[in-house]
Amino acid sequence: MAKFTVQDIMDKFKYELLVGADNLSREIKVYGINRPGLELAGFDPEKDNLNRRVILLSNKEQMYVQTLSEEIRRARYEFILNENIPLVILTEKFTDPLLLEIARTHQCPVARATGITTSRLYQTLLEYFDEYFSPTYEEHGSLINIFGKGVLLIGKSGIGKSEITLELVKKNHLFVGDDRIVIQQRNNKLFGRSHEILKNLIEVRGLGILDLSKIYGLQILLEETTVDLVIELILLDNEEYKTIDRLGAKYNYTTILETKVPIIKIPVTYGRSVSELVETAVSKLKLEEAGFSSLKLLEQQFKKYSEE
Repeated sequence: MAKFTVQDIMDKFKYELLVGADNLSREIKVYGINRPGLELAGFDPEKDNLNRRVILLSNKEQMYVQTLSEEIRRARYEFILNENIPLVILTEKFTDPLLLEIARTHQCPVARATGITTSRLYQTLLEYFDEYFSPTYEEHGSLINIFGKGVLLIGKSGIGKSEITLELVKKNHLFVGDDRIVIQQRNNKLFGRSHEILKNLIEVRGLGILDLSKIYGLQILLEETTVDLVIELILLDNEEYKTIDRLGAKYNYTTILETKVPIIKIPVTYGRSVSELVETAVSKLKLEEAGFSSLKLLEQQFKKYSEE
């Protein structure tokens, strides 16, 4: 992934830039937001990398610095605005002009966020940071959102993943990506998206590379989806086929980025409508998440029949 810079934040959130227009290329290397209350109080955390995070100043910091003399405020601002600080973000409630004066001497970018609470500002920034700092993994497969669930289709090359994906898109399910799927773990969940180079594209044998945004329109595209189910396509004559649990009593799981995801193996053969099986697998998953089990229903019916 490309470097994460101050310019990325400014482009994303459109904050008002107050100082540091020539230094928007500063790279943000450390995850998180620092509310520098301890530093403003004079605490010097030796060898602490917190001072290299983006700084957020709001009402609490404003109330505190108002109790300090100008001389002390100047010294504290000089201390926190060292050359490692990539960006300082101010809310509407932080208004000390001395900070901007010191920031100019350090050529440190300072921006102001308006129309948003401090807690919401903090949350949206961290969510955006997650996109750059969370662990990622690439999988060869296709990713579609079916009935609100993200389904990752995997299997050997040439088994028909892209063709099945195309069938599902024609049924108005949402296309996320094909061939190279970038998976990221955020907040203990997996999110998948297309590799940027292959966005909106799908390769189908015999047809070549297709741009689905042009063929079916933007309404069938989804930028990102959670990865809720993995479906592995296997050949019917594969030895692995013999080990499949025909009753589907319980899910097997695969691990992606230390997160367990249910996996279903579907045999592929001529004349079999695999796209409908994929839809059914998702419906089964949703029913079981709601507490309904077809196998338990069968057991109940069998028990009732036996007692009669």
